[in-house]
Amino acid sequence: MDGSMMDGEWFTEHLEADGGATQVLARYVKQQVGEGMEFSNEIARAVLSSNGCYYEFRELPEEFSGALGEFTHHFVGVQDTLNLLERLYYLPRTDFIHEVTELSLLVVYDRFDWISYQNIYAYHFQRSALGERRIEDVRGTIRHGQLPRFFKLRLLAEHAPEGLLFACGMAFFIANPGERHLLVQVPYTHSSVSDLIARPLSVQLH
Repeated sequence: MDGSMMDGEWFTEHLEADGGATQVLARYVKQQVGEGMEFSNEIARAVLSSNGCYYEFRELPEEFSGALGEFTHHFVGVQDTLNLLERLYYLPRTDFIHEVTELSLLVVYDRFDWISYQNIYAYHFQRSALGERRIEDVRGTIRHGQLPRFFKLRLLAEHAPEGLLFACGMAFFIANPGERHLLVQVPYTHSSVSDLIARPLSVQLH
């Protein structure tokens, strides 16, 4: 694996039709990231620079996340990716879930829409602040052994699971031509974070 790290303040954004405020923040993140290394396929496009990183879906502009500051990126092979994805998929089925406040995983295998859920697997788990209430939602089907074109994870937990560098943060993956694929990890490193992505999956998908 190859990798690098940048430091500073970061922002995460999930766009919604809310009168334009989130679009303004998305434009701000893009402007601050500026020009950099670009990775893309038919599903998503990602840009990485010394200032930060972001990804956006080509056919769903409301699907956007960006980070200004600290993140790592690595180039991973097919088997390493599949192994990581299997571990992430099975996390809710292990004792690790007892340490989790929130876990969201979206896996995209091909072009899709939010109505049929074909070509995706989407999972969301969220626990209330006092641990008295749980939300859990699953859509679509995981395809074991098939390399996805894109996946993203959001995690708020007590410690980092195997294969990730953070206990609290987000990660996203974009498949590239050839054998080297992009994996980006963004740790949530301090309390001055502006994070608007934490919504139940049932809301995200409708």
